[in-house]
Amino acid sequence: MPAPKETFIILPADTSNSGKQIRAVSETISGQTVLSQYVIPRLAVTQTGQYWTSTNTQAVIAGTQNGTSTGTAWLQNPIGSTITVAVRKIFIDVSANAATAAPTAPVISFTKFTFTGTASGSTATVLPYSTGTTANQATLRGAVTGMTVTLVGEIDHFEVPAILTAVGHYGWSKDLLFESPQAFQRGQFLELGPGEGLVVYQSVAGTVSDPRVFGVTLRWMEMDLS
Repeated sequence: MPAPKETFIILPADTSNSGKQIRAVSETISGQTVLSQYVIPRLAVTQTGQYWTSTNTQAVIAGTQNGTSTGTAWLQNPIGSTITVAVRKIFIDVSANAATAAPTAPVISFTKFTFTGTASGSTATVLPYSTGTTANQATLRGAVTGMTVTLVGEIDHFEVPAILTAVGHYGWSKDLLFESPQAFQRGQFLELGPGEGLVVYQSVAGTVSDPRVFGVTLRWMEMDLS
């Protein structure tokens, strides 16, 4: 059996661009102009936009929150929206604003919820990935106002490290949901349909006059599944 050799296929001319076309890259091989096919992995959904947002700096509190009436932020997909939210990245960073001991391990919970009503709490600024992108339908709310929330279940949490002494360097960060560049199938993200959301709240208490602070960054894609 002879060894295989490199060759190419010449497609018929289509000067009117009326026929079906194959996406390709034009390159020169052995002095010949060749069209090489390549693959661009894409989700089998219609993306309407991709967005970033983040909370302001949040203080760790001495008490606890419940996620339904108290919390840090609520990412919510309105009941009347026409899209499904795919949360692709959740990032949290922690620091301290004073050299004070805080010998507790408060927990920041990330929990899926459902809701009724129309959210009217303050909204965080949402940044689309590119200028001209369709406006986001999901919003990050700083208050639960207008919504009646029912918690579904925790998807992850972050235990804020203790400060055992009043001296030394302090800081921490973690990707709770890491966006893989090879994730091109549904089922690899947290999906939120209309009337669903993700709440960030402190489920375990901190220390009185706690010096620790944290911030959360979210990235999501909005998909039209109709």
